[in-house]
Amino acid sequence: MPELVRKAAAADLDTVGATLGRAFFDDPVMTWLMPAVELRRTRLAPFFARIVERIHLRHDLVYLVYAAGECSACAVWDPPDTWNVGLLAQARLAPSMVALFGGRVLRLLSLLSALEAHHLREPHYYLFAIGTDPAHQGRGVGSSLLAPMLARCDAERKPAYLESSNGRNVPFYRRHGFETVGTIALERGPSLTRMRRGPR
Repeated sequence: MPELVRKAAAADLDTVGATLGRAFFDDPVMTWLMPAVELRRTRLAPFFARIVERIHLRHDLVYLVYAAGECSACAVWDPPDTWNVGLLAQARLAPSMVALFGGRVLRLLSLLSALEAHHLREPHYYLFAIGTDPAHQGRGVGSSLLAPMLARCDAERKPAYLESSNGRNVPFYRRHGFETVGTIALERGPSLTRMRRGPR
């Protein structure tokens, strides 16, 4: 079992980026955004670190799991009514995203636009990303990582929402009470599964 689930701070951004980068290395959407293996190997970690730093960390809902003394998983949540990234935040992110994605930044923009267009509109907690290092998968780490926020959703009587970018993960979310509410088909790319969990 995981030893510790704790919230991340600014000092953990490199760890957050590296953990999510490894977890999403073979993800269909990340592969669509960055087809070249070497680009994913070198740029996914800074991509996640910058996104979390500029948008999500301020909400104080980024969780890390430490097992055997090392970070094994990370989850990034947003509280109700904060999921929509404003124009100012997008402008601040733009230079680093162009540097990371180059000409593929247009695919990133189309992804963000599709996510916004299909996003759940009722007040909810949004699971932006959750990922377990491949070396630690299959050990209950992801379930431990979800537990604190799902308990909070239940206590506050709020739904949780996510977009699963990998169909293999849909059964995992269903075991935790999420139900499919739709899909998002990317142009010449994979589909994401939209999932909602009502409070218990």
